[in-house]
Amino acid sequence: MIKKTFITLFVIVLLGSCKKYSEKLDSALNQAGDNKKELEKVLDFYKTKPEDSLKYKAAVFLVENLPYRFSRKSLPGFEKAFDSINKYPVKGNREGALKKIFKNLSKNKTFDTSELSPDINFVSSKFLINNIELSFKAWNNIPKERRASFEDFCLYILPYKTANEPFEEEARQKLLKKYSWVYKKLKGGKSFRSVVDSVADGFNFKVMNDINKYYPQTLSISQAEKARVGVCSDGINYLVNVFRALGIASAMDMTPHWGNHPALGHTWLYVKYGKEEYSTDVIGKIDLKKMYVDESIPKIQRESYLLYEEENPFSPLTKDVTNDYITTVDITVPNVLAAPHTKPVLCVFDFKNEWASVTSGKYENDSFTFKNIGVNVLYMAASQEDDVLVPVNYPFFIDKNKKTHFFKPIQSKIDTVLLTRKCRLSSPRNRKNVLQLISSLNGTLFQGANKVDFSDAVTLHKITNFHSNHLKKLVLNSKKKFKYVRFCSNGKKTSLATLAFYGSSGKKLEGVPIHEGIKEFNLKFSAFDKDPLTYNGGKDFSLGLALKTPEVISSIEFQIKNDMNHVRKGIEYELFYWDKQWNTLGIQVAKDTLLKYPKVPDNALFWLKNNMGGKEEQVFIINKNKRQHWPGSDNY
Repeated sequence: MIKKTFITLFVIVLLGSCKKYSEKLDSALNQAGDNKKELEKVLDFYKTKPEDSLKYKAAVFLVENLPYRFSRKSLPGFEKAFDSINKYPVKGNREGALKKIFKNLSKNKTFDTSELSPDINFVSSKFLINNIELSFKAWNNIPKERRASFEDFCLYILPYKTANEPFEEEARQKLLKKYSWVYKKLKGGKSFRSVVDSVADGFNFKVMNDINKYYPQTLSISQAEKARVGVCSDGINYLVNVFRALGIASAMDMTPHWGNHPALGHTWLYVKYGKEEYSTDVIGKIDLKKMYVDESIPKIQRESYLLYEEENPFSPLTKDVTNDYITTVDITVPNVLAAPHTKPVLCVFDFKNEWASVTSGKYENDSFTFKNIGVNVLYMAASQEDDVLVPVNYPFFIDKNKKTHFFKPIQSKIDTVLLTRKCRLSSPRNRKNVLQLISSLNGTLFQGANKVDFSDAVTLHKITNFHSNHLKKLVLNSKKKFKYVRFCSNGKKTSLATLAFYGSSGKKLEGVPIHEGIKEFNLKFSAFDKDPLTYNGGKDFSLGLALKTPEVISSIEFQIKNDMNHVRKGIEYELFYWDKQWNTLGIQVAKDTLLKYPKVPDNALFWLKNNMGGKEEQVFIINKNKRQHWPGSDNY
């Protein structure tokens, strides 16, 4: 009996010691099917040479994590279109060119995304070995004091792709050749940040969020290079691959959803050179770590070739780096609404789906716990049952001081409120642009003249103390008649979405548009059309009318470039408040730029919907001054 037991144990130990690969590597190879031998060629190529020990580890890392990589095929018939766009001037209107070319291509055709193909089933030993060799060569080309650690090398240099873009075998080699000038710049003393900005500036990528209407899938490296337009992740994917080809640690960072945006998240570039880290947009020249300090961001993830299933079950192919950017907290939410606890998730508002989950949590002691989440964000905890979100508690806001406030309506305390907008005016990330756009109108002029060169110009009105993007109407007292009337930016960079002049009878005046300083492609005189989203603008520009006959100007109507999220006359709105679900407080058609709602409960979360269209709506509260307040956003 003892002898048999000893023999059995000996056989088990012997078999274990003879096992060729680790359990994870063995599992990956078994998933490769007919491609298993190709992958084993890579391992065998590096295993026998002691000097290749790091390369063998790199090969193991690539193969072990290969089951999580997938590629789409480029859609047939589009390559000539990308070649055509590539011939278009880099600084030109490439977005318009792409739309025109792709519209003609897709006429009377329907294009769907291609199927995902597992990389593990087709990637060759030749490609993987070449990828490893190029990666090590580039990594070793970086000065030792600036060279990434081997761990960062595996995570942020070695991987040959970041997403499910079409597989391109020679992408790394081509990018290395094209951007080899980066080495010279760095060795010549240029700052790392300026070199990154130079790469982004030279790429000149334009974000086109609706590109999926024309090409419905992720762009390959070469397609992104030819088009230079696409969603932000297409551009970032290209830049990440550029820096990886150069041996510089790089990754795609992202937030799944802004805390203060109706529907969008964002993707940006992360690069690391020695101890220096830089996070910037696809256009460069923006330090996002500084910009995002005061932002409303629930979670920030870093794309990874490694699986983080236990650490980050919500998004296992990303690493949670929220702490690297913003202030975070851990929070426990009591299950006061007696929801099930199958899959705890934390959500932010999304006007398309009402709520969008951004991270997962744990259920403990009849409460839901969420870790490392951003402050300055309005959340709702829920249990995700299949595709249905079941609320756990009332929505709550975590302020910048880490204090939490729940919005449970107080029905016994009601009031009348006035509403002016359906979405916040600005957020920290776009505050400067929005406020500059509004303030730039201060000091601008409306003028009348009877000479075409305005040498006899009379100032009808000078704009001061301007702080709105609503449609405005100026009533004038001038009795003098003018043949020519105009808006004059008075040396400032400004824009107008609406411009109209009215005569003494109150009738809108017609005439021939006159202008100065408007760019050629913008000569449609958009300020005179009926679309509040089109505009004219420029620096030191003027726009007006040459009237048929001299007229007394009784009033002027104008509006700056705007988001059309203000309350507009004639539009049907509906106000909702949240109490276990969204409940209506009634429908109104706006009679002017204000909506008045009586009998509104205190301490509630509200949602003003435009029942006639619109893409931007954001939840708000009513503050102590009885004004709309947008949690996580600027409030002016």
